[in-house]
Amino acid sequence: MIWEWIATIFAGLGAAGIMLGLRFVFKKMPKWLIPAGAGAGMLFFQIYSEYTWYGHTRSLLPQETVVIAEIANTAPYKPWTYVQPQILKFVAVDTAKTLSFDNVVQANLYFFERRMSARTWPVLIDCETRLQANIKGTSNNAPVADKWYAGDYTGKIADAVCR
Repeated sequence: MIWEWIATIFAGLGAAGIMLGLRFVFKKMPKWLIPAGAGAGMLFFQIYSEYTWYGHTRSLLPQETVVIAEIANTAPYKPWTYVQPQILKFVAVDTAKTLSFDNVVQANLYFFERRMSARTWPVLIDCETRLQANIKGTSNNAPVADKWYAGDYTGKIADAVCR
């Protein structure tokens, strides 16, 4: 977060420098273009940073990781998001780190959100019925399911972890 803030400041300084150079070359340009250029540079850097966050974060994940859901976001204070919504959250499952118990697979869901730490949620997937459950506890070194249900992304999770 601190590095992004520093990069935003430098983007503003760079844009102000470009406007200062243009004002030096073209003497008739008004002085107010320098701070306006700095503000525009910082705004455009932030927009660029938010649109490229998902692709960059996804490229850092292991190859075995499958993205289950991409949550696009629009906001009234960001009118450009109505043209192209920003993906600021997504859910992934690591297919390399699963445990199998008969027809049940234990997998970890990873929840990513911009400017937040990733969160992990262990789930059980029944590959026959294609249902998921939270882990209630363990019995004989095997996880015990709380309640089986079909969530919004259960089918995608089952497709990823059931082989």
